[in-house]
Amino acid sequence: MIKTQLSRWMEWLLVLALPILLIGVNLRIVTSHWFVHWEYERPGFPADPYGLSTSERIRLATVCQDYLASNADIALLANLELPSGEPAFNERELRHMADVQDVFFALTVAGGMSGLLWLSVGAASLRSGWMKDRYLNAVLNGSLLTFGMLAAVGGFMAVSWGEFFIAFHRLFFAGDTWLFPNSDTLIRLFPIRFWIDVAIVLVALTVLEAAALGALGWAHRRRKDNANL
Repeated sequence: MIKTQLSRWMEWLLVLALPILLIGVNLRIVTSHWFVHWEYERPGFPADPYGLSTSERIRLATVCQDYLASNADIALLANLELPSGEPAFNERELRHMADVQDVFFALTVAGGMSGLLWLSVGAASLRSGWMKDRYLNAVLNGSLLTFGMLAAVGGFMAVSWGEFFIAFHRLFFAGDTWLFPNSDTLIRLFPIRFWIDVAIVLVALTVLEAAALGALGWAHRRRKDNANL
């Protein structure tokens, strides 16, 4: 009885963890250097109105990515310079990037813990057979939950990107600390077009992964149902 209840609770914990895992993985993907290169070199990506070249924007943007991904000290960004020799980022921008790093780290840790949960329960399932059916059911139900969340968030983004963007920043950042004039380097490196494309790629990757996992879980359920006929 206790083992049955434990496996049931574990199954739902896995279901809840799956979208967190997928988002955590894909967040790492879209904050890799390849994305910045691909984005800036795409036809139609807006040029910097203040004259930064594509190569300079890539140089600065990839260092910003390194700062987030490596949990580096803020000095990594504070020491960056524009071609004119001026500091690339002002104090307000540096404070915001420190906040972004904290949020990124928290999301990465959450994704890593979710992945560890899936791996540990999967290993136990393979080794002893405990929870095998519930594990694969969690794959299907976690995929369905992921689709539901993506439908809600993706619909919000598609209908009103501006409101979504504001709501997202108000959720994770205090006050107006995330607002900057167009002349600030962060806006010049990461215009709205950049964030729209990040969201599109993030959603697309998550949909593909959830579809593949959902198909695996559905196939297992079909085999089980057929075996019980």
